[in-house]
Amino acid sequence: MAREQVLARVEADLRRGHVYPAMQRLASLTAAYPDDLELRSRRAALYRQVGNVAEAGRWGFLTEDADAPEIAAFERAYPGAWQRLRALRVVADPTDRLGPVAGARLAHLVAQAEREGPAPVVWTDLGPRSGEPDSWHDALGCLVTTVIGLVLVALTVVGLITVLRWAL
Repeated sequence: MAREQVLARVEADLRRGHVYPAMQRLASLTAAYPDDLELRSRRAALYRQVGNVAEAGRWGFLTEDADAPEIAAFERAYPGAWQRLRALRVVADPTDRLGPVAGARLAHLVAQAEREGPAPVVWTDLGPRSGEPDSWHDALGCLVTTVIGLVLVALTVVGLITVLRWAL
């Protein structure tokens, strides 16, 4: 479904007073278009309307209309700078598309994340990441996945042998 059609359904839901389906539709749109600042602004406005201040701050963080209590609630909900940076769910570096207030807010958050470490913020195809390309966290994730895969293969083989023995 096209972006405009989904936005039309969001508006229709809101006119009927159906806030939850509108929130779900906007969540799907922001997942599909993570760097669309207009969608983020609409989502923040909807959370503001229902009184969810922390989520209004999260989705309004990159807009000019987020106020200080919303940003403070977002910071309380996500206490670490890296947590907040990842919670924004942006893929590309949005700095060049932000207004002066949101740009300064993002720059301050990136500086906080860099101070927390372990390395400078690098914008990749998957969003903001630590500048350390080959950290042990990446290797650990691969190792755990490999071990789980091997265990599943072993269980499958044992199961097949058991079934064959029963059949004979």
